Amino acid sequence: MTIHATLDGMNSARSGYSRHAQRELLDALSEARVTFIEGPRQSGKTTLARAVAAELGARYATLDDQLARETALDDPEGFVEHDGLLIIDEVQRGGDDLLLAIKASVDRDPRPGSFLLTGSTRFLTVPNISESLAGRVDLISLWPLSQGELLGARESFVDRLFTDTKSLLSAQPEPLSRAELFERVVTGGFPEALARASRGRARWFESYVRTVVERDVAELVRVHRRDDLARLARFLASRTASEISISSLANELDVPRTTLTGYLPLLRAVFFCFSLPAWSRNVTSKAIKQPKLHLTDSGVAAHLLGATAGALGAAGATHAGALLETFVVSEVMRELGWAETRVTPHHFRDRDGIEVDLVLETADGRIAAVEVKAARSVGSRDLRGLRLLRDRLGERFVGGVVLCACDDVRSAGDRLCVAPVSLLWAP
Repeated sequence: MTIHATLDGMNSARSGYSRHAQRELLDALSEARVTFIEGPRQSGKTTLARAVAAELGARYATLDDQLARETALDDPEGFVEHDGLLIIDEVQRGGDDLLLAIKASVDRDPRPGSFLLTGSTRFLTVPNISESLAGRVDLISLWPLSQGELLGARESFVDRLFTDTKSLLSAQPEPLSRAELFERVVTGGFPEALARASRGRARWFESYVRTVVERDVAELVRVHRRDDLARLARFLASRTASEISISSLANELDVPRTTLTGYLPLLRAVFFCFSLPAWSRNVTSKAIKQPKLHLTDSGVAAHLLGATAGALGAAGATHAGALLETFVVSEVMRELGWAETRVTPHHFRDRDGIEVDLVLETADGRIAAVEVKAARSVGSRDLRGLRLLRDRLGERFVGGVVLCACDDVRSAGDRLCVAPVSLLWAP
């Protein structure tokens, strides 16, 4: 029986949710010598790996287990000897020699489906991993659960935006009150957090942040000012959905600039946050080139800010706009893992203050864009960024959407519309 047939319909046994990345995982196992699932701690990598092991009868080892880790460190060549598929969870804990042993194994036997590795560190940010397995590995990104995965629906927002934007006007998004929308924002998508009531969820978020800062980062590099790293992680929650200036951060935190220059990449490497590069392509000479930072999960950001759904639902609530933007951008980033349309995400802002929260560009230069507003109503000023891109790019601009807390989808002019945030996961 083939991998696809055996695992068809496989669900996450721990959370009960089917993962949309499953199709890409199955393809990779059928074609690549090594498949690497990367993603934040507690996003479901282990659950997915264990399900693969159970269905295929593969050998499974986690390097979170002390004995397995010691064995891998002491005898890496013996550890990787196997028939069929070997699954190694949290492989970054096994050291350089384990990676070299895997490389040697797949070079001797280049058949696909030899290793399935998982890691809570970005593959391309760890030279010893990425260089050892270059040309031998397929990468699968596993984010926290998307709203579509929670509802059992496969999102197609990005594909529809690029291929049939008119169909967005006929979509029927899930009706959500403002309170219901922000409940989704503060809950986020980590399976364990979703399984808990609000007080237990708060404890889980606190433990998660502590583990990421105190263990995951420490495994990448020796941290000399750990308190500064913890302060930075918490401070970034107040700057989610903002452009990040190292100089400004250093002044506000009273931390040396050189320290922050080293710490920010570490927090990105362990999936605590991610950056959206600025986009310009000569649309205007006034474009700002600063990247924009988002926490990976809006639930973690809301917890660190002490923000509740009730407070965020009030008109003019502090942090409502930023947290909603992070929620939307993170949902789209999840969908890019399985969307048929391959795009690169950016943000746009010029010196006149005209901005677009998310700019998606295909390899052939087509552009779609998303603006996020926490308000229920949208005015002409809220469309300035989308109109600027449309008018300057001409036919390269395929469509733009303002997502907000409104109830209905409506046209906002040529190739533009205004829609509820729930359009992201609408059937």
